[in-house]
Amino acid sequence: MIVASLSQSLRAYQGEKKEALMLQTMTELKQIFHNDQNHRSEIRRVETYILSLVKEMSEEKHLAGLMHDLQVKDDYTYRHNIGVSIISSMLAKWLNLTDEEINQVTLGGLVHDIGKARIDKNLLTKPGALSNEEYSAIKLHTILGYEFLKEDGSFSKEVCLMALEHHERGDGTGYPHQKKASQISYYSKIIAIADVFHAMTSDRVYRKGLSFYDVLREMKNDSFGRLDPLMIQVFIRKLMNMSIGNRAELNNGLIVEILFIPQEDPINPLVRSHKEFIAKKSALYREAYSLN
Repeated sequence: MIVASLSQSLRAYQGEKKEALMLQTMTELKQIFHNDQNHRSEIRRVETYILSLVKEMSEEKHLAGLMHDLQVKDDYTYRHNIGVSIISSMLAKWLNLTDEEINQVTLGGLVHDIGKARIDKNLLTKPGALSNEEYSAIKLHTILGYEFLKEDGSFSKEVCLMALEHHERGDGTGYPHQKKASQISYYSKIIAIADVFHAMTSDRVYRKGLSFYDVLREMKNDSFGRLDPLMIQVFIRKLMNMSIGNRAELNNGLIVEILFIPQEDPINPLVRSHKEFIAKKSALYREAYSLN
């Protein structure tokens, strides 16, 4: 009983610490995004201070903890940059990039949307549908962010490109330049996956976030031509491996524990309800849609 109590207290403390870390990082990022004067010294804080905070948060080993960290309720614009940076850092590690490359990707995730600081906030938080003109204005954040980082002169070409290209898609349907897969930088493809995942799982002013499993399923479908298929394969497999031991709720309301992730079909794991094992072929099995 004493051990269990200590364990619960430790988990509560760790949860509070991570949430405080996220809010602290968001506060720092807000100051950087909106400081028009002396921005060079402010942005240097991204590399010297905020980057280390994000890398600490990217060490999360459990999926439920990761999803909780990414959904801290605060201004979405800044939470999203941090969320994308955390996910990008994790994916970069899973792709076996070097420490220096991981740092570049993590930094790129932090500032990939910095151009939105130059976009009317009323547009970014508009609850209803955007007009074509409004959507075109928002899409300019990629070019504005690229120009801002490039003019600063202290960011690498790769980091600047991550701000420019994170909405490009391999089939040429993205923006701002409708680039094809071979024209998009490797790092930008990582940011694109992290950006889509965090955006789709997050609550927004105009819609609720989608379920974890629905998002992965849709991203898997998007890997055929739009998102990098090999990166998506690694991303889904590694994320699902993090879910082992978590509880999930099936569409029929049944609460189950995730036991095993089949490599050939990672989105549909082997689960257990009480002492009964439930595989995809079982009549009881429904696609799990939420983590507990």
